[in-house]
Parts: sequence; structure tokens; C-alpha cells
Amino acid sequence: MWCWLWESIPSLTDIDPYSLAFAIVASILVICNVSSGVQLAELGRYWHNERREVDFHIVPAPNRSSGPSNNQSPINIETACYVRSNFVDPLQWSHYDDLPLGIRLENNGTTILLRAVFQGQIPCIDGGDLLGRFHFHEICFRWSWYNNAGSEHTVDNQHFPLEMQCLHTDTDSPDYTSSQSLLMISYMFSLSEDNPYLDVLVQHLATVQRAGQCVELPPFPLSYLMPPFYSNFISYHGSLTEPPFHRGAEWFIWPYPLAIGERQLNEFRQLRNAHGARISWNGRPVQQLMDRSVYFNEYRC
Repeated sequence: MWCWLWESIPSLTDIDPYSLAFAIVASILVICNVSSGVQLAELGRYWHNERREVDFHIVPAPNRSSGPSNNQSPINIETACYVRSNFVDPLQWSHYDDLPLGIRLENNGTTILLRAVFQGQIPCIDGGDLLGRFHFHEICFRWSWYNNAGSEHTVDNQHFPLEMQCLHTDTDSPDYTSSQSLLMISYMFSLSEDNPYLDVLVQHLATVQRAGQCVELPPFPLSYLMPPFYSNFISYHGSLTEPPFHRGAEWFIWPYPLAIGERQLNEFRQLRNAHGARISWNGRPVQQLMDRSVYFNEYRC
């Protein structure tokens, strides 16, 4: 281009000044349009990549790393493929109606954790086909920006906007290792009217919007958040859904969604991660079922 301009200089003296000025302005406009087109193309690719990054949880990339693949959680639950299971000893929920000494809510940068301290017995569950007694440890939540996503588990390939996971261990120690048996009790939530039982937690989420923030809640019984069930629940063998993905976890999933209001769900969506950005999705992609069975458990007296 510059060579062409250099060779054209002798002939420019013969051109009318107005024509010369018009030619220069036209050349500048052409160059600007080409530059703008390149920038728009780059911007388009940027937004396309950003959109894919935000929506990866709806259609996860096949090669996304998600930890070990054997007996992992979460899974998709196919209701047509249940294995029916009957048990003669009902589940026993103990001390979930007791009032804790204190309840602590923490934003750890990836989710909200709820822990409780008890003066007497720690709430525990046994019975059914459990081989021992499992004590309450903590509650965490999974959500996203979208109403058709958020839960880690899916039922017939459908997500719920919120999943509450209640971790129990086979010891009343506050710590656990991969060698211990774990029980995770999971509840799904679907959009409806505001849930007054959930509001005992939701009304305090604004005080822990930033990662690392904690707040002490006025005590309430854990049964407010965890309604006991005794029959007609789903179970399977899996893992924890956060690194290092401890295996040996038994999952109990209550298949009938609890209510959550749009206002309440929006409070979860205001929570921020360690980088100050809102947590857009904090779940793990669905894992392969492999040769495992999913059970639908019924109590038969």
C-alpha cells in the first residue's frame, strides 16, 4: 500500500485540490472500516466464548475434567429404571427437632455452608437398610443463574433450580476422611411461593454475600430445613461432589421437590466467589452411572 502511494506522488500534483482532499478522506474511511470490521469480529468471538463459558453447565464439554469416574456423584436418575427395594425397619430421625445452641452460616467462595452446635445429642439418622448411625455434619446448597439448572442431580435429565445437600458421617467427630462411611441426604427445590421454613436462612444471606463472610443465626431446629421422610425415597452409592471426591457415600434423595420463591432464589444468586464475581453455578456435571443401581425404597411394616 505504501509503495503504491509513493509511486503515485508525482501524479498527485496534477489533481484538483478538492479532488485530492476527497480521495484522502475516502481512503481514511476505508481503512477505519476495515479496522472496525476486524475489531467487531474479535468482539464477536469474545462474546461467543464468554457465552459458552457461562452456559457450560447446561451442555458440559465432553472433555471437562471432573475427577475420578468410578462410582461418582451426581447422576441422572431415570425413574423408569428404578430397582424396587423394601425394608422392614423404618428410618429413625433423632433430635432434628432439638434447638441448637448456635447455627453458623458461611460463604466459602463456592457455596453456603450451614453448621450447628448442640448441647446434647447431635441429630442422627439410622434404620432402614443403613448399617449404622449417621450424625449431622453440615448443609450446603447448589444453584445457578437459571431456573432450568442449578441442581447437581437430575431426574429424567431435568435440573431443579436449587439442591440442598445434608452431609452426615458415621461418627460424631467434626472431621471425616475418605475411609469413613458418608451419608448425603438431598432435597430438591422447585419454584413456587416463598417457603417460610427456608426463610430462616435466606433472610441472612445478604450478610454473607462476599466469600469468607460468616454470620451467627438465631437457632432453629434442623427439621425446618430437613423434613424427615420414612419411605418412597431414592438411594444409590456415590461420592462427594467436591474435590477430592471421596467415595463411599450413600445418597438418599427425596424425590418430591420442596418450595422456594423467586425472591428467595434470587438471594442465593447474589452470593459472590473469592474473585468478587457472583456465583453463576456451583455444581458438578452429571457423572456416568456405570454398573450401579438406583433404588426406590419403600417401608413395608
